[in-house]
Amino acid sequence: MPFTHLIRGGVRRVQLRGMSALTVRRPSHPLRATIALPRSKSVSNRALIIASLLGDLSLVSDLSDGDDTRVMRDLLRERPHVMDCGAGGTTLRFLLAWAAVQEGEEHVITGIPRLLQRPHDDLVMALKTLGADIEKVPQGFRVRGRRMKGGYVHFDSPISSQYLSALVLIAPCLEKGLDLKWTGTRLSEPFVSMTLKMLDHFGVRPSLTMDGVVVPPGRYTRVPYTVPPDWSSAAFWFEQVALDSGAEVLLKGLEMDTLQGDREAAQLWSPWVQRTATPTGMRLQHRAQPGAWPDDPVNLQHVPDLFQPLAFTLAGRGLKAAMVGLDNLVVKETNRLRAVGDALNALGCTAGHRAGTFIQGGRITHKGPFTLDPDIDHRMALAVAPLALLLESVTITDPDVVDKSYPGYWDDLRKAGYTLS
Repeated sequence: MPFTHLIRGGVRRVQLRGMSALTVRRPSHPLRATIALPRSKSVSNRALIIASLLGDLSLVSDLSDGDDTRVMRDLLRERPHVMDCGAGGTTLRFLLAWAAVQEGEEHVITGIPRLLQRPHDDLVMALKTLGADIEKVPQGFRVRGRRMKGGYVHFDSPISSQYLSALVLIAPCLEKGLDLKWTGTRLSEPFVSMTLKMLDHFGVRPSLTMDGVVVPPGRYTRVPYTVPPDWSSAAFWFEQVALDSGAEVLLKGLEMDTLQGDREAAQLWSPWVQRTATPTGMRLQHRAQPGAWPDDPVNLQHVPDLFQPLAFTLAGRGLKAAMVGLDNLVVKETNRLRAVGDALNALGCTAGHRAGTFIQGGRITHKGPFTLDPDIDHRMALAVAPLALLLESVTITDPDVVDKSYPGYWDDLRKAGYTLS
């Protein structure tokens, strides 16, 4: 049924899809599937901001079909006064920067209450330093677009790399460009590298410094851009192949590109998954003779989105592990460290976390039905569903949550032989 989201300037009705709880049961045979992954929402959202600054959204093809990208595309196309980002953190942060350089326009950037409670103040302060006109209002942020001077800004151990990417994306529009200094812990650094490479594709040449990046003022070049398949989504298939003896899955069009940091999944899952490049994509096969998992802590600070599928893979394999560099996962859609720990403990493992370190051990002993409330976190649903390979069944109470990044996930599980009801 519909719910009502109150925002300044009126009432918007948002239709919930309303799918009831979904129960997943294992296939009757080893996994065999050819999967067309969704396109990268991280790449899609960056490309859309650049295309909008060029005034031509049609430059970008093969966009992600996830909710975050759909919302971003629609807001950039319609340019409403109130821009409701839903639950999309990337959407809100990128639009804050985008709106700041829309001369003569005023926008209110908002979203669901939990999104507005997430940390954005460091980005807002940086935008103000560069000349933006932004103020916090009860509904979110009011942004009055204008010509911004740009110049120097410094981040020390920011909780989100999206702050930096947001500034880099608008940097060519600033009178002095951007001189960005980045010190301390560099969480999710590959996502900033992704942004810089996309600037280069569109004709802007950033320069790396010892402790940051300089982006000159100028103009983007109008060139087409095709979004690649999503490595973050591929991780959930690495998880499944690792857990299912005899599994073989072809991920269509997936390549070891240099754009997405989450290609690190190929290395992280290599003890249990053999990957082979083919003319049509990447073939994943279960290793009958597994390799060793390291005793030393594994640093995931550059690839935190791989944490959830990796943690459940390790639990399914009965392995002890320590993972570090996960500081920013406590401020995602939900506290992901706590959510994964709670799920693993309920499954019979031991798990706990302190600061950005997560430690787990033991094998899954609970083999009966398991129910997960993903609490609006798409990656929890995506990562827990494959445990149906080991359990009697897995029930996801809010299956529509995966629409944020991977709307076709349940159909792909059916294609692979799972029973869904």
